[in-house]
Amino acid sequence: MRSRLLWGAARCLWARPAIGPARRPISCGSPPLEELFAHGGLLRTFLERQAGSEAQLHERGPELVAVARLLSEKEQELQETQRLLHDNNEDLRKLAENEITLCQKEITQLKHQIILLLIPSEETDESDLIVEVTAGVGGQEAMLFTSEIFDMYQQYAAFKRWHFETLEYFPSEIGGLRHASASIGGSAAYKHMKFEGGVHRVQRVPKTEKHGRIHTSTMTVAVLPQPAEINLVINPKDLRIDTKRASGAGGQHVNTTDSAVRIVHLPTGRRKSMRKKRIFLDYI
Repeated sequence: MRSRLLWGAARCLWARPAIGPARRPISCGSPPLEELFAHGGLLRTFLERQAGSEAQLHERGPELVAVARLLSEKEQELQETQRLLHDNNEDLRKLAENEITLCQKEITQLKHQIILLLIPSEETDESDLIVEVTAGVGGQEAMLFTSEIFDMYQQYAAFKRWHFETLEYFPSEIGGLRHASASIGGSAAYKHMKFEGGVHRVQRVPKTEKHGRIHTSTMTVAVLPQPAEINLVINPKDLRIDTKRASGAGGQHVNTTDSAVRIVHLPTGRRKSMRKKRIFLDYI
């Protein structure tokens, strides 16, 4: 139950608004941030229970302990500052208003950080990644939306100082994008990008629409971690290599030229065969 709640909250936080004018709000389906951390809310109750047991809280990492304590301190500071709004000194009230605004922003950031720390880590979080974008339903408008998303990922990679290399790029006729893929490498790149995978939707008035009607277009994103380089060593004794030669009457190459080869890895039973005209074993 707790795991489903955290994943749902994370999807809610990372859900971006659709790009373009005339957008309709899209509900996330998960509780909003303030509801999760309200008194009696699920995450608030969870943190209070964990705070009662320092051992359980420390098991989740010292960073979570520090952020949870800082959140409690900031909320206490906010309550004390709000009392100054009723002071008779006007200058003091204005100062309190500015402090409350800054404190509320810091509290929101801390709540986001707590949710990120509660999400279970994966072995591939520190890996580089391959991102693929493909236009979906919506014709040319979907391709324009795909191009905007791909450009957004490229700009985000530049902002994070990641390496971004375009691998495939298939544009459309009016400046959109049918399909593209890119390699992204940097510190914890996959950790920050892994939740981008899935179907993305936009509702807006397209550039190709002449009557001002709102259209719905989709595109898909695939985020795949790049495997780490490994040194693969195969013992030649574990391989069985079978060759085949041409048969039949006549011809100078009959029974003299290897025309097919099959390699079998004995421990696993995996096999690979190749058949081509006049292929020699030395070329394998």
